[in-house]
Amino acid sequence: MSTGENVRIVKDFFAAIGRGDEQGLLALAAEDIEWIIPGEDWPLAGTHRGHAGLAKVLQKASNEVEMTYLAPPEFVA
Repeated sequence: MSTGENVRIVKDFFAAIGRGDEQGLLALAAEDIEWIIPGEDWPLAGTHRGHAGLAKVLQKASNEVEMTYLAPPEFVA
């Protein structure tokens, strides 16, 4: 995968977050994704596996965590 393609995927990922596009996020993630969010006293902390785990943590974030999305000012590869 080229550097340019990696940057495009990361940009697409952040754009999908900004739109609240769960299906778009899942399309960008490998089916065997393992997303580890560190912490103990935070509702999203833990290891989230596969598209089902990613979808579950995204739904939990939407329901339980007040977040403000800011677009990243630049992407460096």
